[in-house]
Amino acid sequence: MKERKDSWKPEDDQLLEETVLEYTSNGDTKASAFKKASTELGRTVSACQYRWNTVITKRADDGSPKTLSNKADSQTHGTVPPCNLAQVINFLRNFAKTQPDSEQMRENKRLHEDQVHLKLQNEQLTRRLKDKEAEFKNQLMQYEEMASILKEADQLLKHECKEEKRAVH
Repeated sequence: MKERKDSWKPEDDQLLEETVLEYTSNGDTKASAFKKASTELGRTVSACQYRWNTVITKRADDGSPKTLSNKADSQTHGTVPPCNLAQVINFLRNFAKTQPDSEQMRENKRLHEDQVHLKLQNEQLTRRLKDKEAEFKNQLMQYEEMASILKEADQLLKHECKEEKRAVH
């Protein structure tokens, strides 16, 4: 069992928030972030989860003393650059909202349209390939049938020639 600490220090909250934001931004679950934070803070996973749900996210929602998320929000609109991971993550999440007509957004939209066009083109080419493969198989069967018929005809001719030679002799 982990040693219990009665009070949470601001740096504990900061570590917990940074860990959760880092994990979730990388596609990991909050559960894995709580597990990591519990190890670093010497607290239980449940304590970290409870602190996250009851204190840290509530402060961000009600505008209470600024948490990392609130500081990051205020810095994305000002000139102060983000100075920690949570602020960078929050900045990137809000970037599209703050810069809707940016050159990167236009490039992203163009690339997305190109991707859709290339997917359609790929599907068309795949269908054409399957059609050509089916046509090739059909022609190959016809060729094999004709080759078989010609072989039989050749054998019949050779057989008739032998019989004509016997009849002549």
